[in-house]
Amino acid sequence: MKARLFTLILCLLVVGRDGVAQHASDVQKLSAEGDHFHALTMYDLLPSKKIVSEAKIAAGKSAWALGLNRQAAESFDVILRDPQLSPETRARLTLSRGVLEYQEERYQEAALFAEKAVSLLPEPSPLRGRALLLWGQSYIRTRSYSYAQEKFLKALSEVQGGDKAETNFALGLVEMKLGKYSEAQRHLEAVPMNHERTATAIRLLAGLSLETKQSERAKFWIEKGKTEFPEAFVDSWGDYGLVQVALSQGDVSSARKIAGQASKQYAPSDSWLILMQAALEQAEWQNLENGRIG
Repeated sequence: MKARLFTLILCLLVVGRDGVAQHASDVQKLSAEGDHFHALTMYDLLPSKKIVSEAKIAAGKSAWALGLNRQAAESFDVILRDPQLSPETRARLTLSRGVLEYQEERYQEAALFAEKAVSLLPEPSPLRGRALLLWGQSYIRTRSYSYAQEKFLKALSEVQGGDKAETNFALGLVEMKLGKYSEAQRHLEAVPMNHERTATAIRLLAGLSLETKQSERAKFWIEKGKTEFPEAFVDSWGDYGLVQVALSQGDVSSARKIAGQASKQYAPSDSWLILMQAALEQAEWQNLENGRIG
């Protein structure tokens, strides 16, 4: 209560009473411009008769942007009780409530809001696709992978832009969990090179290729990741993968060289370094037993 009073006093001192927003559009404008602190302050100073749904929505968005998730959720809940809301606005706010629940790690509640948002949008649209994406992401968090895949597949035909890349990534991830490697590979490869998920997708593709014994493909993805996304390959896992590739091709000499270089970069206790050294030792013993020199 004291903090809110201080905020109101500060705003009056800074802009003067005559400069305080007198119209809902001022709150909307400040929120749209990213000035969320002042948008909330101005909203608190609005006369109650001027607080329309658009201003409430803008204030809720600003609270969310400032990390005030509970306040944002309460604002959206109040607005959703307005029977005059258009179906699309109701769907958007319901989806926002779902995202808020997801951020608070209440995944079952997030799934319920996502399902409600989808029910409010009977026709395919990017907005419905986003709701389906959230629905699937919530299922992943509860380890309901088959249900998650179903929602992602439906979302893929409706989402656009970054949401499409996110859906492809999520599909690849859940299909790996389900052991559907060919489908996972196809969807992970569909993540564009300029997306925030690209580095992780490449690492997953490398691991998938190793799992399915596609040595050349694994080598391609590991080398690409180490070159273009070094921050995702700072550990010794990439070197371990390259050792596995070399050994699968019978190239013990290359495997020995990779492991030797890795031993200079990582601590002796590094788990991947220990595994690659063990794999190399096993391969060398097999060569000795077979009378070959690696």
